[in-house]
Amino acid sequence: MSSRSYRGRHYAGRHRVHTRRARLPRALSSSFVLPTTAAAALVVTATAATAAESAPLTLDLTGQQTAMARTQQASDVETVSELAQRRQDAQMQTAALQGRAEAQARAARAAKRKAEAAAAAKAKAEREAKKWVRPIQAGHVTSLFGYRWGRHHDGVDYAAPIGTPLFAMSKGTVISSGWNGGLGQKVVIQFWDGSVAWYGHMSRIDVYAGQTVMPGQMVGAVGNTGNSTGPHLHLEIQAAPTGDNPLNPVPWLAQHGLW
Repeated sequence: MSSRSYRGRHYAGRHRVHTRRARLPRALSSSFVLPTTAAAALVVTATAATAAESAPLTLDLTGQQTAMARTQQASDVETVSELAQRRQDAQMQTAALQGRAEAQARAARAAKRKAEAAAAAKAKAEREAKKWVRPIQAGHVTSLFGYRWGRHHDGVDYAAPIGTPLFAMSKGTVISSGWNGGLGQKVVIQFWDGSVAWYGHMSRIDVYAGQTVMPGQMVGAVGNTGNSTGPHLHLEIQAAPTGDNPLNPVPWLAQHGLW
């Protein structure tokens, strides 16, 4: 039997000729479409639910971590600031201590310099006070210590115009000042070494009893008062502040560099 006759008979007869088609997998067949779609929807829904549940947790954790990080950062900044403040306070305290120490050192140096200056000034004043100067800068000697005209002359006479200044020969104390008979206006001074000098025949007295005088200080002026034959200074050197025990003025003046 030929294939043609066979195919014709079946086509014409009771059997229907089917065209062979490619079969779909059972999972894709019509009977499985709805369940598969539903499953996919369930998967999507579950995934969305999972995402919906997971997303807020992730955001919460991130926010918490951020807050913790910010807190830690703020704490670090505060710590750094506190350390800087402490360092600054320590530096200020150290500077203050150094300032006080330097101020004390400066004060000590200033006090030392002041004390040294005071001591130097005192020493200088003492040296100056113990120096000796001539009782009269002008004038000339007209009479010495010894007998004269049949009587003893107890001092040295310096002739000079009336009003010529007379000076203290060194530091001393005025024992007396005023009128004294034959010596007229008279001043008595005891010097720092115990020596005593009389100034006689003065025209003016510029000091008073008890006053301290310094070398070169003006004590009065040349005059012609008392028993005097002309204006001059009568200078006597006495052994004591009281009594009348004159010494030769020339050796004394020479000893003090005044002759």
